[in-house]
Parts: sequence; C-alpha cells; structure tokens
Amino acid sequence: MDYPFERKGEAMKEWAFRFRVLVKREDDLWLAHCLELDLVATASSEKQLQEDIVNVIVEQVRYCLVNDNMDYLFRRAPQEVWDQYQACEKHAKSKLLTRKEGIASKTAKRPIPEDLPPFSFTANACWAPAACHAV
Repeated sequence: MDYPFERKGEAMKEWAFRFRVLVKREDDLWLAHCLELDLVATASSEKQLQEDIVNVIVEQVRYCLVNDNMDYLFRRAPQEVWDQYQACEKHAKSKLLTRKEGIASKTAKRPIPEDLPPFSFTANACWAPAACHAV
C-alpha cells in the first residue's frame, strides 16, 4: 500500500505525514473532511474548525503510532468527497496546516514506548467556494 507518509532520517527520528482536507460551509457550520483518514470535524467558525481538524488528525495518528496499528490509520473518504476536492482544488484557495507533535499524550491509557519518534504532518486544506458544493 502506498502511504502518504515517510520516515525522516536513517534512525527514524520523525514520522512525516501529508494529508488533504476539504473545507466547506454547510448552512451555519464549517465542515472539514480529511480525505486520507476519512475524519470529519465541524465548527461554527473557520478558526475553530482549523484547530479541531488538526486535533482530530493528531489524535488519530498518535493512537495508531502508540498502538503499533499503522495498517488501520488510513481509511479513504468516499469517492464523492475526493471528486469534490479535486473539482474545488482548481478554483479554491488553499492553506497549509502544519503541526509537529510528540507522542506523549495526557489521555493515553497505556504506557507509551520510549522508542517512538515524534511526528509532523502537513495538510493541504482546500476551501471550497459555494460554486463547488454541487459536485
């Protein structure tokens, strides 16, 4: 399987991930959909949405790394979401959302292996204009 991540450095000092996120407004809510992970966040403001989708992605990646469960990290969004992203990508503004994280988590329910490297990710977030919503 071709995963959208790479291990940086020979000693695997860091995991680096690349994701695509479709952002759109639906009625009174903002919606973000991570295409590679099929994760969705909603919020009443763009700013809160950006924070929420980043946090959801971070927790999903962290959980899979800590539990040595990388085979189940990637879950492709439905084709209609990919089609909408690709149609909007040509007309919409995009923004890179980035975050570098350690593996430690306040919510971890089991000991975290000491040899796990930190991870970072870049998400190309595409803001869909109203004209793209009909796709």
